[in-house]
Amino acid sequence: MAESLQALARRTANQLLRPLGLHLARTDRAFEMEGLLARAAARGVAPRTWIDVGASDGSWSQRARRHFPAANFLLFEPLAERQAALAALHRRHGFETVAAVAGARPGQVDFAVGADLDGSGVAAGGGGPTRPVPVETIDRAVAARGLPGPYGLKLDTHGYELPVLEGAAAVLPQASLLVIEAYNFTLAPGSLRFPALCAWLEARGFRCCDLADPMRRPGDGALWQLDLAFAPAASPLFASDDYR
Repeated sequence: MAESLQALARRTANQLLRPLGLHLARTDRAFEMEGLLARAAARGVAPRTWIDVGASDGSWSQRARRHFPAANFLLFEPLAERQAALAALHRRHGFETVAAVAGARPGQVDFAVGADLDGSGVAAGGGGPTRPVPVETIDRAVAARGLPGPYGLKLDTHGYELPVLEGAAAVLPQASLLVIEAYNFTLAPGSLRFPALCAWLEARGFRCCDLADPMRRPGDGALWQLDLAFAPAASPLFASDDYR
């Protein structure tokens, strides 16, 4: 009961603080995805449509829905093993699903299937089994459904980020927030490490504004991956270079 009262008090306080651009957050959650989404919502970011690429069982979109309850959700997930869970979310919340990889152009690609499913991807290594899956572009999927912008894009694509973004040439300029799982190592030929990803996006009008869930490589403790958030360079966030 104490936890629920604390949560209620924090939620009420944040509703009062939101017009001032302020937000209360537990310090131990400052680098968790929940905190990143809460900070974005507190700043007034309000995508009308979230596009979740590499949606898995839809758990990330369910989390985002708590912070952006008015948004539409479009989930890309090619694995047949995940479709029952996504169908349940369609019935419950109206989430729409594309049973395909998001890529640069429509077609087909070999998809590596990890033993735990979560490690699956086009650029995934490890020599595991592969299967052919369809590819669809974000632009075509959004246009076919008439989903409105501004957009939020979330990518969990294991080194396949560049083709995904290339297939969103029309959607990307209308994005108000990107959340991308980025890597400190080259997962496959052509994959972008996070400094190159930041540079690629900055050349297209986006700047990094937040981060969450840094992960270290277990063998040597080196930074392996982290989720980076990007906002349009024209955002008021970047109007001042002052610390305050």
